Parts: sequence; C-alpha cells; structure tokens
Amino acid sequence: MGGAVIETESEKLIREGRAQGRAEGRAEEIIEMGWEFGLDDAAILKKLQERIGFSLETAVACLERHRKQLVQ
Repeated sequence: MGGAVIETESEKLIREGRAQGRAEGRAEEIIEMGWEFGLDDAAILKKLQERIGFSLETAVACLERHRKQLVQ
C-alpha cells in the first residue's frame, strides 16, 4: 500500500531552519579559513557563492555579520 507523506508546516519550518543553520555554520568556516589564509573579501565571497550557493547579497551580508561579531 502506498501512502502519502504529509509534512506539517512546523516540520517544514524546522527542516528549513536546520538547513539554514548548517549553511551559516559552513559560511563561518569558509570566512574564517579565508581570513586565516589571507584571502581578500572578493575571494571569500566567491567561495561562499560557489560552495554554499549563496547569492552575492547573502554572501555579503554573512561576511559583514561575521566581521561585526569579531569586533564585539
């Protein structure tokens, strides 16, 4: 017997939140490694776009967020 799998809205939000959290974690690693190896911001932004699939706008926002966290 075949059955349909129904995903509730809350399950969908949880799944999407986990995926976003993983992407943010990977982004932090890429940014930190990039800085450690002396990459400029343009190279780091390119890596974020290639490796995670971020748009340029999302990559820039992530880089700026991470930079502000280091300053605090």
